Amino acid sequence: MEIPISSQQPCSQCKEREAERLTAANDTKRALRELEEKLIAQFKEEKATALHSALEQAQASAREAIEHERKLAHDTLEAAEARFAEVIVQTKRRQWCRNCLMEAIYHCCWNTSYCSTQCQQEHWQKEHKRQCRRKR
Repeated sequence: MEIPISSQQPCSQCKEREAERLTAANDTKRALRELEEKLIAQFKEEKATALHSALEQAQASAREAIEHERKLAHDTLEAAEARFAEVIVQTKRRQWCRNCLMEAIYHCCWNTSYCSTQCQQEHWQKEHKRQCRRKR
C-alpha cells in the first residue's frame, strides 16, 4: 500500500538538502544586500565627486566671466575717458560767445568773444562797456 505524498515524512537527506538550500538562499540574500550597499555607497561617492567637479567647473567659469566683464568694463571706461579728454581739448581750443555761448568768431578784448555783431551789441549794452580792457 502506498502512502499519500502529503502525509509522507521527509527523510533526513531531504531535510539536509532543504537546510543547505535555505542556507544558500540566505547567503545569496546577504551577498546581494552587501553588494547593494556597496553599490549604493559607490554611487553616492561618485555622485559627490561629480557634483564637486561640476561645482568647481561652474565656479571657474563664473570667475572667468566676471574677469572678462571686469576687463571689458575697464576698457570701456578707458575709451570713454579718452573720448572725454579729447572733447575737453577740442572745447578749450574754441572761443565761445560771451552772450549766448555759441562758437565765437568775433573778438572784442583779451577774454571776450562773440558769435555775431548782434550778441556783441547786446552784451556791450548790458555790462561789457564797463569792463572792457580794449584800448580805444
